[in-house]
This record gives sequence, C-alpha cells and structure tokens, in this order.
Amino acid sequence: KTAEVEEESIPGGQALSRAVLPEKYVLGPGDGLSINFLGDFEESQTVKVTPDGKIVLPSIGDIAVTGLTLAEAEALVATEARRRYRTIFTSVSLASLRVFQVLVLGEVQNPGTYLATPVRRVSELINKAGDVLPSGSARHIELRREGRLRTTADLYAFLRKGDESANPYVSDGDVILVPPIGESRVVAYVSQVSTAVGGALIENSVPFAVEVKEGERLSAVIDQVGGVDPWWDLQGVFIVRDTKIPEGTMRIPADLSRYLLEKDESQNPVVAAGDRVFVPASIRRVFVAGFVKAPGSYPYFPNRTVDAYIAQAGGAAVTADFSKSFIKRADGTVEPYLGTAEINQDDTIVVMEKLFKTYADYAAFFGAISGVLFGLFGFAALLTTR
Repeated sequence: KTAEVEEESIPGGQALSRAVLPEKYVLGPGDGLSINFLGDFEESQTVKVTPDGKIVLPSIGDIAVTGLTLAEAEALVATEARRRYRTIFTSVSLASLRVFQVLVLGEVQNPGTYLATPVRRVSELINKAGDVLPSGSARHIELRREGRLRTTADLYAFLRKGDESANPYVSDGDVILVPPIGESRVVAYVSQVSTAVGGALIENSVPFAVEVKEGERLSAVIDQVGGVDPWWDLQGVFIVRDTKIPEGTMRIPADLSRYLLEKDESQNPVVAAGDRVFVPASIRRVFVAGFVKAPGSYPYFPNRTVDAYIAQAGGAAVTADFSKSFIKRADGTVEPYLGTAEINQDDTIVVMEKLFKTYADYAAFFGAISGVLFGLFGFAALLTTR
C-alpha cells in the first residue's frame, strides 16, 4: 500500500493527544513555522523547513534548524536577528507538522507504507496496518532506521499499564517491524462456564496464546487473558513446564487467591516461554438426574429448594415417581425426596421412574402374572391325574 502526500496543520487537520512541547519537538524537513518579528521592524511570515533542513528568512538569511527542538530553533532565530538589529523581539511557533512515510512490515494485516507525523506513535501506525496478526508479537515490535534497531515497542505494557515509553513516537525514515511471536508464547487453558437453555452449566477449556518477557510472572499471563473470572478455581491454578534437566514435565501449583488477597508472591511464580497454564473452573452447582426434562448441573443458590431445581430442569417427566426419588447429599448421605427441602452445593436430586407408567404396563404385568398362574395350575392338575 502506498501513502498519498497530505499536510496536517495545527489547529485543524492534526488531532493531537497532547500539546506539542517546544523543548521536545524536534524539527525536520516539511515542518511549517510561524515567525514574528517586533522592534526595529515588524514582520510575520510562515515558512517551511526546506529539504536540506533550513528555513529561509529574507530579513536575516538561511538558518539550519533540522535536528533542533522548537525551543532551540526559536533561540537561534533570536540570536541571528540580534546580530543585525539592535532592538528586535522574535517568536517562533509550529504552524504545521511535517508528513512523512513509515513502512510497516511483518505480522500485520496489511503491510505497506503509511503516512505519519512526529506526534504519531507506533501503535497508531500498526492500527492503520490492520493490527497485529495472532501469529505476530505485540511485545517485541522493532522500530528500525537505516537498517539499525532504534528502539522497541511493547503494546501490552502501553495498553495495560499506560507505559508511554513502550509506545514510542515515529520519525522520518522509520521502519516498523512486527516479528513472529516465536518462542515467547505461553498458552493458557482457561475454563469458561456458560449457561445453556434451561439454566444448565456448560464448561469449556479455551486456549489463549499470550506473550511473555523474561522474568514476568503468572499475573502477567492472567492479565493478558482478561483478568480473573468469578468462575475460576483460584486455588487450583497450575503451570506445566517441559524441562530438559531433569528431562520430563514439571507441575507448578499456584494459589492465586493467596496472591490476590495476601500479596503472597510465592504464589505468583515466574513463567517461561513454552509454559502451559491451566485455570480450572470452580462451579458451585447442583445436579438434577433421572426422569426430568433436562437433567444436568445447575448453578447453586443458597436457600433454594428441591422444587425450584426440578422446575429449572424443565419439570419432572410424567413417568416420575417421587415416592421412590431421593436426595443424595454432597457428603454421601441419602434422604427421601422432599420438595421443600433446601439443597446445598454439590447435592444431587435423583428422580426415579414409575414401575407402571400406562394402562398397557398394568395389563402386560397382570397378563404375565396370569400366564404364570395358569401354568402352575395346569402343572398341578397334571400331577393330580397321575
């Protein structure tokens, strides 16, 4: 993609995230300056920094300003003016920003050349290029100039922690390179819980590929997958790591509840590239089994009764037999079925089926009994005749 040349002025075409600081803004070819003289003569003019880095002032001459900050350029113009005039006051301000091209390469949606100004950051150019692909590194982005690495960008540190130094401004001649995520990947298998039609709980383990830097801890992984979820079993989190010495697999448990509540860093271990983080679900649930319309597991709510859970399971089947049904408590004890009984976490309600469900069942039963009886009577009569 090729950028088209345009000009962005102040105010107007350029939306700034903050004021341009004269002590920090570095001038370059294409910047527009508003220069005012007051004293021995009065004059106001707007000039652009030429391609060779100068501003041309008819009353003073050519002044090289490329590489100077705006404040330094103002001081230099004042010095040059005083060499020619006894009483003169000067002011220099930024009238327009230079526009240049930045090449965005690597693991982005639309690599190519994009327009930028000195107040644009790496993240803004990557956004123009369609953002980082899932295969790309958002934490080791290279900002290169003339084939050399100038600095790096870490969009995670910028977006999550507000670290502006991790998202540098671009400049003339920069190339942004988004490398593959490479060996810095950690896969977190996070249990996600959803509620199906009728209220039954569904649990799925969803993998998230995140990127870590050397020395970062488990909390950085948790942060990148979106933070702690109420369904998580914080005490059951663990890391699986393949090791060469000794060869095998290491399991590293982590009690995130202790880390979050007590700031216990021992439960926030350092992660390594290639680790697999497992975050199980802690589901407070009640099980409804047997002859109901939608057997399954349902969210536990304190003080809820058997009847409420049966209703949540779609109601009992027409063949249900409550006289034979029962409640199996989480501790293994069994109680007779009672609709008004309160259910506790991990209890199971079992709804049994009637032995005879229809008139045909009764007829078949009595027909079978009659057949047996007639058979017995016939056998007895045979013995008697002998």
